[in-house]
Amino acid sequence: MMALQDNEIRLLLVNELYSPGERPQMTFKVVSLNNPPPFVALSYVWGDLADTLPLGVGEHIITATRNLHHALESLTVSKKYQALWIDALCINQDDFEERASQVAMMGDIYSRAEYVLAFLSPQSDPFNMGLDFMEKTAQNPEMHFDPSLSPHLTVDAPRLAAFGLTASDPILQRSIIDFFGTPWFTRVWTVQEFLLARKVIFRCGKRTIDAEVVKKCCRSWIDHSKTCCWSGDQPRHGNTHGFIDTTWDNSSNLTLYTATLRMKPLMDMSSRGRLHSIDFLAAISLFRIRQCSDPRDRIYGFAGLYLSGIDIKRELQVDYQVSTALLFRNLAATLIEKSQTLDVLSHVLHESRIDKRVPGLPSWVPDWNATMNGRQHLLYTDRADRIRRCHASGDLGPGWAFSASGNVLIRGLQIGKVKAIAPGYPSSSKNSTFGGKETIDSWRRLAGLFETLPLEEGIQDSQDIAFQNALSGGFTWANESVDYPDAYKSWLEWFTSTNPGSLPVACKEITQEFDDLMHQTSMHRCFILTDNGELGFGPETTVEGDAIVILPGGKVPYVLRQVEVACQGTITYRLLGDAYINGAMAGEKARSGMSGFEDMFLA
Repeated sequence: MMALQDNEIRLLLVNELYSPGERPQMTFKVVSLNNPPPFVALSYVWGDLADTLPLGVGEHIITATRNLHHALESLTVSKKYQALWIDALCINQDDFEERASQVAMMGDIYSRAEYVLAFLSPQSDPFNMGLDFMEKTAQNPEMHFDPSLSPHLTVDAPRLAAFGLTASDPILQRSIIDFFGTPWFTRVWTVQEFLLARKVIFRCGKRTIDAEVVKKCCRSWIDHSKTCCWSGDQPRHGNTHGFIDTTWDNSSNLTLYTATLRMKPLMDMSSRGRLHSIDFLAAISLFRIRQCSDPRDRIYGFAGLYLSGIDIKRELQVDYQVSTALLFRNLAATLIEKSQTLDVLSHVLHESRIDKRVPGLPSWVPDWNATMNGRQHLLYTDRADRIRRCHASGDLGPGWAFSASGNVLIRGLQIGKVKAIAPGYPSSSKNSTFGGKETIDSWRRLAGLFETLPLEEGIQDSQDIAFQNALSGGFTWANESVDYPDAYKSWLEWFTSTNPGSLPVACKEITQEFDDLMHQTSMHRCFILTDNGELGFGPETTVEGDAIVILPGGKVPYVLRQVEVACQGTITYRLLGDAYINGAMAGEKARSGMSGFEDMFLA
């Protein structure tokens, strides 16, 4: 291949003049990225690197994955794409210097392309019905997807002799789920390719759909699922979203609800002004459940997005000689030093449902390669975003002393120890027998509230108010149309009801909104009573005797577990996770206990 000069790229030119059945003629052309001709950048999943086929480009024979062959066959048959940029072909993969240079330019390449073509599948048939429904939803966002409401969306599939299909029909759900179940929606590298593009077109075989249409469709589903089309089911019924959260026989084990969640982070990041205002920590957490063959790419794969906070390319550099554990540790330390906050600690997840995969990490370092499902991910990202508004340590900065061993010397204020615990928000498992009433009863007993549920008007003593504050995690109630006590009462009636599906339509939005608040506070957590009588929620691994500590730079308290005492008397702790504790979230405890901060080690 001809060598590239500064700011040059290769384009793959496809000859239009070929007959059906012939292999298209392709050649390379070197152009300047300063003033390139119109070209389309391909976004795709490489596939199995061991499953390759030879590909002729001019005088060159290049090895390409079978998945890329499928993409090229699909694209060249249409004769629409005369100039393409494809990373595996247009970068000389055997020239390490060129590869490093071109990878550094990929942000500019995708942003200067006429549009980015996201290739999902060489087939159209499995997706046609779902694509029709998504296009119709985008055109009619006010229409319901719940077939019990009117007007609701329907779609026809004449080839299958199926007419008037609704979102509750398994055959339509499978088609939509299969679209979001394609590998493209699971990979780290496709994120920046989507976000940097001027325009994105999804392609399935012969069918295409504009990404803006997909976003409008998903926005409509999300809005309707929060209000009118919310089923009102309780977690003990398996989910709270009814038929849209039913698992059908599909290989990805997705539901219509969890499939939509795969699009939501892309929608959030690509909204106007959002891309360059979001910081690096928030970005990598939004796409934490995406996959990559090298776990270090969970960090390096976002280096081209020009995010706020830290310049990852300058602070850490892209270096594949560094181990995954050391990279994750260096990232956590850099985020703490540069932000002067402990926000990164809220991304440490030690729950039993999280499959951690990087050994040797200190307890204070997030395992970015840990796996979780879509529901857990949505809950965790919403919670991490909300707690940034808290100020448990006031204006105090972290001042951590890092060591090569991974242990850090810190100062902390112990504000209590865990005296008793109760289970958190009920599991969404269909095998769970712990319902809403049992949950509330156990929480109230722990809080010392033994009387019946306070649904009557006027019953609001200080203990009840403290209990309600604990349930909402102290988060501000943003809905100005309904008072917090009324929202709490509506939610409590639904949560403890034996017939939750009968919830009036007028109450659905406020109840679902409050339930979202409850999820963020208490799901995958346990209810806590401290030895000082304070209520709150902490990590589900919390046990009696664990310490509740405020750390300078932390916006929330943390639950620590003692592991050893050094000969000088300095205690070493292990971080379990962050917590909500009544009366500690706005700096009250930190201000009143300034003299109580003492040295401790965090392992």
